[in-house]
Amino acid sequence: MTFFRKISNRILHPRIGWIWCLHRVVPERSPFKSNRDLEITPDYLEDLIKEKRRKGFHFVDLDTFVDVASRIPWRRKLVHITFDDGFADVFQYAYPILKKYSIPFTIYVSTGMPDGSTDLWWLQLEQLANGDKQWFERTIGQIYRQGTDIAATMHALTGSEIDHSFCRQLSLTWEQLRIMVSEGLCSIGSHGVSHSAMSLLSKEAAMQELLGSRRRLKEMLDVEVRHFSYPHSMFNKATQQLVWESGFRTAVVGYGGQTRFMKGNRFFNREFIVQP
Repeated sequence: MTFFRKISNRILHPRIGWIWCLHRVVPERSPFKSNRDLEITPDYLEDLIKEKRRKGFHFVDLDTFVDVASRIPWRRKLVHITFDDGFADVFQYAYPILKKYSIPFTIYVSTGMPDGSTDLWWLQLEQLANGDKQWFERTIGQIYRQGTDIAATMHALTGSEIDHSFCRQLSLTWEQLRIMVSEGLCSIGSHGVSHSAMSLLSKEAAMQELLGSRRRLKEMLDVEVRHFSYPHSMFNKATQQLVWESGFRTAVVGYGGQTRFMKGNRFFNREFIVQP
């Protein structure tokens, strides 16, 4: 993008704020970088909230953020906090901080997490690495480069089988989700059923992920889910179209940084929060 196009983009599409992309909040982070980058500590989360408040930012719910992004063409200092997947540490460590400061947030739930069926292969890979950081990073890079079923690739490369104990031990329960929803700060979005990369699925499998997750969340939490997060931030035009056809209002990816005003936009970048 040329200098003049950048300036034009900033004038026509002013920054309205940030949607934070978080995953896990844990007292002790992983020694493996790729997994550690998905984790922050409770103290770091609280410091981020206090810093943004000192600078005049406003923490809002996701629907408010989207409404501003769609209708108000001037710069706003807005922040919305999101968590992908559905890890239990969100309830144990993040939720008390969010309640303390009355911060609205969204959990994009992979319904296989509270159901105990999601293959948390990246955490299983950490166990298989047995402390070998170089092997872990080399292997996880190879997995993503394959361009096929990511979880199946991991198990084929390592000769391992799915270990659902990781999911059962580390996932939010449906009851924990109900508590957070009932207390008013937590909104629920979909992260699919099985945490599969949408752009690598057939149309039929992708629709099952989209519609199946909405049905399950409605059944278990009595919520109408209108927001979607792409697992692994992997998408293409075909999967975007399926998301809209499935009745979702917005879709998000990580790694994108600040969110800018786009008239009628339903696709949002999020700032991927990485703790030093």
